[in-house]
Amino acid sequence: MTTTAPRGDKLHAPAAVRNGEAILEELRIFRRAGMRVLEIASGPGQHAALFAGALPDVAWRPSDPDPRMRASEASWGAGLANVAPPLDLDVTDNAWWEAVEDPVDLMISINMLHCTARETIGGLMAGAGALLDPGSVLLLYGPFAFNGVHSAASNRSFDRMLRQQNPSWGVRDLNDIAAAGHEHGMAFERSIDMPANNHILVLRRIGRRSRPIRPERDVPEDRGA
Repeated sequence: MTTTAPRGDKLHAPAAVRNGEAILEELRIFRRAGMRVLEIASGPGQHAALFAGALPDVAWRPSDPDPRMRASEASWGAGLANVAPPLDLDVTDNAWWEAVEDPVDLMISINMLHCTARETIGGLMAGAGALLDPGSVLLLYGPFAFNGVHSAASNRSFDRMLRQQNPSWGVRDLNDIAAAGHEHGMAFERSIDMPANNHILVLRRIGRRSRPIRPERDVPEDRGA
């Protein structure tokens, strides 16, 4: 969660350096040419730059409610034609997904749920249900508990530290995430083991899309550097 000294608007999160390549390898499994990805709470934007640079046929849209983070995301994405300008999105806002005009084929959120309030889970799932077509996935990366049990002693200690910082924070349990997802047509599919006692949770959209499909807009092939 720590962000180190910036170069201009470009901020640096050490965790993004440590986990980026491992997450990228899993993303390759879900990738398809022309896929449009919405990243929720992108933070400094290092992940967006890494993933978009490695997957040039995937369109990446970062987002964050913090203007300082959006400035950093724009700086990291500069020069990458497949990184769109970051959106000002807060998943605790009512109907936040209405600000997303372009179609979304995959959503991803990295290290957000444990350092935000509990209602973030429901807001994220509501947006995923509104934006994703049936069969599309939401990927959640971070530390998680399973049936009330932490996957490692270090995660238990991390959870305690988070709650001391902010009582509304904490490592989230899969049961709570899956239940919130079910309410919005997002079915938990599987958990992927990741380094350092982290996981990627895969939730897939089932049923019918919950918001009307907007006409696609023509997108210039070259948006410039």
